[in-house]
Amino acid sequence: MKRPHDGGVRRVVVATGIASVAVQLVCVREYLAQFQGNEIVIALIFFCWLVFGGVGTVAAKGFRTRVLQPSPTILAFLSCLLVIFSVSQVVAIRWLRDLVFIHGTSVGFYSTLGYVAMTLFPYALLVGFVLPYSLSVARYRSARYPGNWIYMADNAGDVAGAAIFSFVLVHWLTPFQVLLVVHLPLLASLLLLESAISRRSAAASVLAVVVLVTGAVFEDRLLPSREGRRLYYAESRYGRIEVIESAGAVSIFSDGVPSLFSQDPTLAEEIVHIPLSQVDRPRRLLLVSAVGGMMAEVAKYRPDRVDYVELDPLTAQLQLRFDLLTPIRGLTVIAQDARAYLSHASTRYDAILVSLPEPETYQVNRFYTAGFFELAKNHLAPGGVFSFGIDGVANYISEIRQQKLSSLANTAGTYFSHVMLMPGQRLLFVCRDRPMRTDIPLLLEQKGIDTRHIHRYFAGDLTGQRIRQLNDAVDPGIGRNLDLSPRLMRLAFVGWLARHGESSCWFALALSVAALAYLTRITRPQWVLLTTGCVNIGAEMVTIFTFQTLYGYVYLQIGVLVTVFLAGLLPGAWAGGRFTGNRRRALMTGDLLLCLLLVLFALILVVARQGMPGMVLYGFGLAVSFCCGFQFPLALMVSGDSAAAAAHSFSADLVGAAIDHARLNTGWVVEAASPVQTDGLSDGHGFLPYASGGTLGVRRSVALGLGGFAEDKAYAEDVDFCWRAQLAGHTLAFVPDAVLGYRYRCLLYTSDAADDEYNV
Repeated sequence: MKRPHDGGVRRVVVATGIASVAVQLVCVREYLAQFQGNEIVIALIFFCWLVFGGVGTVAAKGFRTRVLQPSPTILAFLSCLLVIFSVSQVVAIRWLRDLVFIHGTSVGFYSTLGYVAMTLFPYALLVGFVLPYSLSVARYRSARYPGNWIYMADNAGDVAGAAIFSFVLVHWLTPFQVLLVVHLPLLASLLLLESAISRRSAAASVLAVVVLVTGAVFEDRLLPSREGRRLYYAESRYGRIEVIESAGAVSIFSDGVPSLFSQDPTLAEEIVHIPLSQVDRPRRLLLVSAVGGMMAEVAKYRPDRVDYVELDPLTAQLQLRFDLLTPIRGLTVIAQDARAYLSHASTRYDAILVSLPEPETYQVNRFYTAGFFELAKNHLAPGGVFSFGIDGVANYISEIRQQKLSSLANTAGTYFSHVMLMPGQRLLFVCRDRPMRTDIPLLLEQKGIDTRHIHRYFAGDLTGQRIRQLNDAVDPGIGRNLDLSPRLMRLAFVGWLARHGESSCWFALALSVAALAYLTRITRPQWVLLTTGCVNIGAEMVTIFTFQTLYGYVYLQIGVLVTVFLAGLLPGAWAGGRFTGNRRRALMTGDLLLCLLLVLFALILVVARQGMPGMVLYGFGLAVSFCCGFQFPLALMVSGDSAAAAAHSFSADLVGAAIDHARLNTGWVVEAASPVQTDGLSDGHGFLPYASGGTLGVRRSVALGLGGFAEDKAYAEDVDFCWRAQLAGHTLAFVPDAVLGYRYRCLLYTSDAADDEYNV
């Protein structure tokens, strides 16, 4: 078949796919920076994106025919709006939070959901609208243009956009620079879109370019304001890095979370001296992150070797540049994930000190699990000590706080014979296989360690009574915090809801009601598509959270994971579209394979645990997306031709039903006839498809606009009408679920030569 000419619409669709995926990934960065790295926001982003995109697609069905006629000019204008919306969306994400919520305060689950929905709504809605509208523009030029070509073009653009972002742009460019680069192909494709140039579209194009350039040039000024003076700003591969000076103190922020402060002698003394006081001669130390002034306290023990592990090399450089990290003898800065480092290192340390924030994200929680504690235990020298901490507690310990410290103590107790909780600015967990002493000031005095805060005349919270009270609060019945069963994250989520008096049940209930209402209105093939899509996006989210749990730098790799889940859809759809066997059986087989993949992935997680290589995650994503892509055309073909069914899904102006030739006729009549329009529109004249008049459904406005059937035609009025409608820009689709039983009537044999045949 000769390829229909679309006037450059497919180029626009591919470019839109490239830009939209990159915009989505940029928004992930922005939301994580606004909500302190809370990964739940990622799930909310994908949820809102899918919902609003679906609303836009549904709206395009009726809105297009009633308000917007298919026009390349309008398509160009809408594409320029997408460019402008992408920039304004990022600006809104950065600036509206402090306008909607009180600066510096915690935001509840429903408030976060509302904020994400409010800022994503315009762009996601328009993206969902543009795809079916692009198909209508393509069919305006060529009525037989297959709908699956638009689907494939969009998927190809999505894969390209995710790959470009993941392997190139995230490493080198800031968010607004990314927006500028990824929209260049879209703007170029609009110039090549035939019949698209008009005053309005040209003005919109110029405005889009101005907005993109303005955002890239004034990136720094578009950042949300903070208390103090911004000394430095950069977009790292692992997050947004800012250096802020306030009241003479310098702090480094990573994704909005302060990761290192200026000198804090009290906190530094507690983190260093409480655990190191238990070691006779700490020669080799491993520091996982640090606080201000910590190196000076470590230097008092004159260690031979100090390995300081920091994931982001830029963060380590800034610590040295702004004098937050004091170079000492034997110091080695290692730019690597601490868990990855310990997985391959052979060094045994006299002490491992962890100085990370509160475990309220999956990225941080992975350093408070049994998997990490086991790694630490295996890298301690005999008599070595391991310590970590959470935020300090006052005299009152809440139920959630008590469960948290109990879970951590029980988890550490699996690998260490002695676990001691020590009060202070941070609640320290000091772990060792040998008994420990609690008279810390006396121990430091005996070692000759000079301190300001911890001394025998004033020990702060380090009193015997406070230490006993804290350790007695540990409940041995509380379960452990595991990598794949993160109890602390569940407690953090429950605490998040409790602080704001919220419950997730209402969200689940509303979602269930909406899903049930929708399910009552869809066909079986649509049910297959719905469940397949749910499996695909569900598997994608599980993979993202699993990656974050095991490796901890999901922002660097989230684009790769999205790419993998998109890459399998296109070859899967290609294979499904060319499948010639039993399609219903193939659909059932595909569903079974998806279930088996999910079960196999769960088993691998249980068996491999933290030792699972990243390629397993990528392979799982590719296999799931391939199966889902394979299901899509099969489900469409079960209800009819894939291209026609796709056309029907986007709505049409004229529809033709299937014709059943066998039900109402005897066998020899069926054999003598030539059945038509059984699994697709009629196409016997080699021009445009048409529908038999007895099966033709037409919008009233279209019928009136065309003047109905031509009364001067002796025959083939239906063919003439369908052709005139398509040449006028209207779309014709095949509806296989509607079936017309057709009965043939045969004239008897006569002696008249003119009637010497069977007339059907």
